[in-house]
Amino acid sequence: MEGILDLAYRMLQKYALCDYCLGRQFARLLSGVGNKARGENLKVVLAMEANLKLLMNNMDAANILKTVAENGMNRYVIKFAKLLNYQINEIKTCYICEGKLTDENFRRMAEKIVEELKEYEFSNFLIGATIPAHIKEKDDQIKAEFALTFGEEIKSDITREIGKIIEGIMKKPVEFATPDVTIIVDIFSGTFTIKSNPVFIKGYYKKLQPNIPQAPWICRKCRGKGCDACGHTGREYSDSISELIGNPALGFFEALDYKFHAAGREDVDVTVLGNGRPFILELKSPRKRFVQLNQLQDAINECAKGKVEVLSLSYATKKDVRDMKAKSAITSKTYIALVEFESSVDEERLKELCEKFRNLLIHQRTPSRIFRRGEKVRKKYLYFIEAEKKGDKLVEFKIKAQGGLYIKEVINGDGGRTVPNIADTLGTTPINITLSVLEVEE
Repeated sequence: MEGILDLAYRMLQKYALCDYCLGRQFARLLSGVGNKARGENLKVVLAMEANLKLLMNNMDAANILKTVAENGMNRYVIKFAKLLNYQINEIKTCYICEGKLTDENFRRMAEKIVEELKEYEFSNFLIGATIPAHIKEKDDQIKAEFALTFGEEIKSDITREIGKIIEGIMKKPVEFATPDVTIIVDIFSGTFTIKSNPVFIKGYYKKLQPNIPQAPWICRKCRGKGCDACGHTGREYSDSISELIGNPALGFFEALDYKFHAAGREDVDVTVLGNGRPFILELKSPRKRFVQLNQLQDAINECAKGKVEVLSLSYATKKDVRDMKAKSAITSKTYIALVEFESSVDEERLKELCEKFRNLLIHQRTPSRIFRRGEKVRKKYLYFIEAEKKGDKLVEFKIKAQGGLYIKEVINGDGGRTVPNIADTLGTTPINITLSVLEVEE
């Protein structure tokens, strides 16, 4: 079996390799030793063996010294070879990294990054690296040529060394799973990019008045271009919940954009009262991360006064977004519906309704008013209905149902597309429905 020194020497005979690029080929041997130290020590030991052979009058060892000096670029060996008056030809540049993997380059790059990072608030970071294709090909070529199976990728050298310097200067740790900022470096061009990863804020919103959509609603006639129908605004409605909440947050976090996530959505003419609807605001590319959320909450509520109110703001994660969306379709929601009927409502039928509509499975075809979703039959549970007459033709309903059930259609039947329904059970047709979300369970 070929020893490590023999293998390293064969590599240096054919290729000029810096300490990092030689040592990296043995990275999985003797953990805890840096690749630069591995490469440098291999070259020093090769030179020591050559020196020993020279002392034993084996003059062929002079070629080993010259190879390590010229192709290994080792300062100790170069100095020693010159002391022996050996003719050292041109000191070559590393075949793989082309002389870019040096402590000076790593330090220079790290210091530039640190200077720019001063513009960001963050607790931890991650370094990534871009490697030109021809560099990676040369690294892979040597691994294949010498059957090396205990090395690592060249980007590991770069990210590790620059990461250690930044950690030392800024006293902030590297985080692999969920870093606040990610820095992608290109040591070969001397450039880098900083990506500030999103901040997530969760809370609840109340929608205090109808006719505010959850997201901006583009004019259906002009598709946002502006026309007489929309007053040349390009929009059906001037405000949206996401904008009333998201725009103030942009300033607080100095973010470039945001994305609004909510646990379902209500119709545009439906209000949200009670505890509010859960939402998560994703703020993209923020420079600030440590905002006092009570101050943000006050600012949003002042900006959206009388329209939208937020409460219980706290920091969240991307996992919270996934969990909220996954639960939204099955968690229960409670509504208050004030319904005016075409004719008087019979008290006995109303009592029968409340008894019948308890833990009842509703079969609901896609509502006729919904054009953007395919035709299908949804089966959702309605847990209970409480009813109180407010007039001869006026009834207030409290309805608790599984998420995803269209409540207006439960009330009016939607021409038989929702069964059973309140209209058929009471034997009278609703002519006006005012609906509010009272509670969204989590």
